[in-house]
Amino acid sequence: MKPGISVPVQMFIDAQQHQYSRKLKLFIALKLLYKNGKAKLDDNELLFIELVEEIRCRKTTLKYLQFLLDKGWIDYNSKTGYYILKSFDRIRGEMGWKVRMAFPVDFYTYGNIRAVTGAVIYGYLHKDFWRKVRRKKSVQIKGSTYHFLSPNYNPFEAKAPISVLGINKIFQISPSTASRLKNKAGDHQLLSIQKNFSDIIPHKKAMELCLKYNDMRNNLICREGKTRLQLIDTVLPLFLFSKRKKLKA
Repeated sequence: MKPGISVPVQMFIDAQQHQYSRKLKLFIALKLLYKNGKAKLDDNELLFIELVEEIRCRKTTLKYLQFLLDKGWIDYNSKTGYYILKSFDRIRGEMGWKVRMAFPVDFYTYGNIRAVTGAVIYGYLHKDFWRKVRRKKSVQIKGSTYHFLSPNYNPFEAKAPISVLGINKIFQISPSTASRLKNKAGDHQLLSIQKNFSDIIPHKKAMELCLKYNDMRNNLICREGKTRLQLIDTVLPLFLFSKRKKLKA
């Protein structure tokens, strides 16, 4: 049995953008542990949570809880002494997150917060890429053209080119961080990642001069004395998003 919850994708993205992923991880742990939406969080409960979360210092735990209180995701009822965990959909409404896609999380997966965040970002853009291809019938990216030819074509079985530079422009996440998140998701078998390279480049110096005036980041790779241009990685999510309810206007 895997008692899971569906966490809004924008929650992971926002946490990465504003660097509170560890605090989000604690909030998800609380949501998994307290399905009724409230908790006393006395000393014994905090000790158990710290054991699960591998938090060594009570000061850190209280700091994370205060962050969630300040953010409004947790309320404290002084009369009953209970902490009230807000629902994901209420948080979506308050944050203005209208995207319905969510990532299914359980006790086996929530701990790998960076891997899950990478899977969410690349999975979201994979879905968006094939939606655009379907609408435009074809999309050209860095010399490669992607076609939507058949009504029976299944984008869930096809890789999509997702650039770390594109992630930087869309989500303001640095290319190096985007690359690390992708590799984490791949290590935890949430993404299938394929490295891509151009044909052999016969004139390396001429290509280096050409790339010098190109505003895109390009990497020349030399293997066994042969030079190739590293192209955008293509990825395929190895999971399915769930959907939360549509928010009322």
